Amino acid sequence: MKSFKGIIVVSLLAFSVAMTGCNKGTDSAVLARVNRTKITAADFKKQLEDLQPQMQQAVASDPKARKEFLEDLIGIEVVLQEAKRQGLDKDPEFKKRQEMLKKEMERRIHDDARNELFNNLLKKELADKLSKVAPPSDQEARSYYNKNADKMRTPDGKKLSFKEVEPQLKRRMLAEKQRDLYLEYAKDLKAKAKITVDEKALDAAAKSLMQPSTPGGLELQQPPATKEEGAGK
Repeated sequence: MKSFKGIIVVSLLAFSVAMTGCNKGTDSAVLARVNRTKITAADFKKQLEDLQPQMQQAVASDPKARKEFLEDLIGIEVVLQEAKRQGLDKDPEFKKRQEMLKKEMERRIHDDARNELFNNLLKKELADKLSKVAPPSDQEARSYYNKNADKMRTPDGKKLSFKEVEPQLKRRMLAEKQRDLYLEYAKDLKAKAKITVDEKALDAAAKSLMQPSTPGGLELQQPPATKEEGAGK
């Protein structure tokens, strides 16, 4: 059990521990008090969920392991309280890092919300059309490959055969067909919107960007634009 306890401590310290306080129902039961802080059943369960399944089972079924787990939570809480007593939570560098983490979390939440709204609308407006998009046939995929065979290469320049790229090529062609539906839908919305573009600001922003690195692995280069595509730009 000693080694098991050590694993629990390491697992717990790998996470940022945040006590959640009282909740309604059975989760609000107070398992321990550390000065003025309560460790509730909800806190216990939350930390338990971070462990591997076999460890969770051991804590749930073994009274000794259960008590040791609670002792670990108490130990972490007294350390956190001592850190605050010494004023480490007021340290400028600590507060700066916390503010950066907060902004990053807010940005992720904002981005997740935007992505969900975007996908929900496309699902609502285009789901029926997207479901009717036929996957590319073998003949279509072969024709696409033949037109762009010289561009089907690995990053080190090795030419790839049709069989080597066929599955990925078909997925890409299907995605392009689906993307065309989205572009047409977005085009209609753009026509109804009032849009202004600052070309100078765009150029300045582009110059400030670092050159992105090229990801490794299979690289399918974009085929050259057709005359119709070129005329549309």
